[in-house]
Amino acid sequence: MPTVKDDFSVANPEALAMLRISKRDWKAAAAMTDIEIFEEVIWGFQLQQAIEKALKAWLYGLGEKDVPFTHDLVLLMKQLRAIGADITAFQSLSPFTDVAVQLRYDEDPDPQHLDREACNAEVAALITHVEERIGRSV
Repeated sequence: MPTVKDDFSVANPEALAMLRISKRDWKAAAAMTDIEIFEEVIWGFQLQQAIEKALKAWLYGLGEKDVPFTHDLVLLMKQLRAIGADITAFQSLSPFTDVAVQLRYDEDPDPQHLDREACNAEVAALITHVEERIGRSV
């Protein structure tokens, strides 16, 4: 496996932009904890967007130029792993791909009964992880 310094030497403008968008999406998802108001799929899609943008920020920050235009979190994680990034702590977020590519188009999706507080916290940890590597708060 190739090794890279899992840190950003220079703040990449694309990385900073993706991180800002990720934080914006996360803030919206974090406000959607009331299951009586926000259906799980609506919250899940917003959280998936935050994850997707954080992973793309990580890729841009590590110097990747070919960051795919995709909702597929597994694909983004594979690309990170291929360049030596340790994504182990965040692999559990990959099932949110299903929310973006399938469940949000389902008229009556089966509830997944996800723990919103725990998932929101896990995504916050991902965003913090990426932000620490960029080296500045956005």
